[in-house]
Amino acid sequence: MSLENQCIVVFLHNRPYFGAQLVHIPFLVMLRQQHPNATLVGVSKNNSAKLLADAGFLDTLEVVEGKEQLLSLKKYRFDVGFNLRPSSIGVAMQMLLLKIPRRIGFRKMGALYNESATLDLAIYRASLFLKLLNENSSLSAVPYLKENVIHDDVEDSILLVPGAGGEEKKWPLEKYISLANQFVENGETKVCFITGPQEIKEQEFLESKGFKVFHSPDLKLLFSLVASCKVFISNDCGPSHVAHVLGVNQVVIFKEFLPEWFLKRENSAYLASPTGVTTITVDKVMKKAIAVIDNH
Repeated sequence: MSLENQCIVVFLHNRPYFGAQLVHIPFLVMLRQQHPNATLVGVSKNNSAKLLADAGFLDTLEVVEGKEQLLSLKKYRFDVGFNLRPSSIGVAMQMLLLKIPRRIGFRKMGALYNESATLDLAIYRASLFLKLLNENSSLSAVPYLKENVIHDDVEDSILLVPGAGGEEKKWPLEKYISLANQFVENGETKVCFITGPQEIKEQEFLESKGFKVFHSPDLKLLFSLVASCKVFISNDCGPSHVAHVLGVNQVVIFKEFLPEWFLKRENSAYLASPTGVTTITVDKVMKKAIAVIDNH
């Protein structure tokens, strides 16, 4: 059954975090590639997925918090529904309520779907979503993502991202600066930082040290910066998932390693410490970074 000119609804993961939204992108890119003329409607319980619609990965975003809002979706007359909420039986029932003829989700609630994929919560979340499209890895989307990437004067840069959603996940800023200085001593001329919207003090401090800082870049610029970098080094944070989905050389510093939020591949590595990220040394991070660069 062709999905051309049809309406497809995607029930998005509800976690209101930047990274949790970014991992939808490979799925949406491949869905668009497979069905370029279909209308893609995202459904979420909050507005955190707005960035996906603003960037064109979705045609429309609907925020649905109750039954009345859910029933209003009948106006679309969806032909196909995808449930990206792995353990949500509620969404499976909602698709039945909306009378969506073709319903696709994970096998935990397989009886409620026409088509289903095995639910494996131990694999990278973006790759898990793509199983619903019969794709094995989020890297399938890389060629299509890179079509719209604009390379600029920071190509082949060392990109360092010292932010994270919680203080306990942050490798100390002074260690990032020491790492940056080591790269400079090793002959790297393009060592740059990315800071988030709440990290104005960090931005100013890094700039006072002479580093180039990209503060709160929009999604298009963020993808361009990451796609053209030599290596991407960060905490477990939202921007790290841009590096994952683009498949670039990458090192992630974890408080506790979480396989569902890390894409294992030849050019990626991670460090984690049971005693906390602050105990991880600069030399250990540098060794991982050099190994990733040399092996790719």
